[in-house]
Amino acid sequence: MKVEQLVEKRIEKSLDLVENTPSEVVEVLNTNEITQPTVINGGEKDTDFQYARENMYDIIEKGRDAMEELLEIAKAEESPRAFEVFGQLLKNMSDSQEKLMELHQKKQKLESDGDRQEVARAQNVTNALFVGSTADLLKLVKKETKNDA
Repeated sequence: MKVEQLVEKRIEKSLDLVENTPSEVVEVLNTNEITQPTVINGGEKDTDFQYARENMYDIIEKGRDAMEELLEIAKAEESPRAFEVFGQLLKNMSDSQEKLMELHQKKQKLESDGDRQEVARAQNVTNALFVGSTADLLKLVKKETKNDA
């Protein structure tokens, strides 16, 4: 036996471990299926936003309660460490509120991007090309002016 095997056996014996048994070989089948990405529609975005917003509110409310209790503890103990922890919690609370505002900005950006895509789809034609003679064009213009009048 090799030295490594002897050392392993001694360790197993001293720790009351079961000897290493060869494990079964499991064959992994390779499936070359391509999964399609999930397209998020407007309803799911709104639901996700609402869920994230509720979680942020919950975090902020719990943090506010913890801050009140921690401030009382810090005042009672007059310990520098307690005030340090209070300061860290205060910073975390302000970061959470900042993240809530960033969440709103991200939602507005998503909505404005969607609006831009809709505007891009509804294209405005400014330069139309008429194929025909000038006499045909004049007839069409006169016809349109009669219809408008």
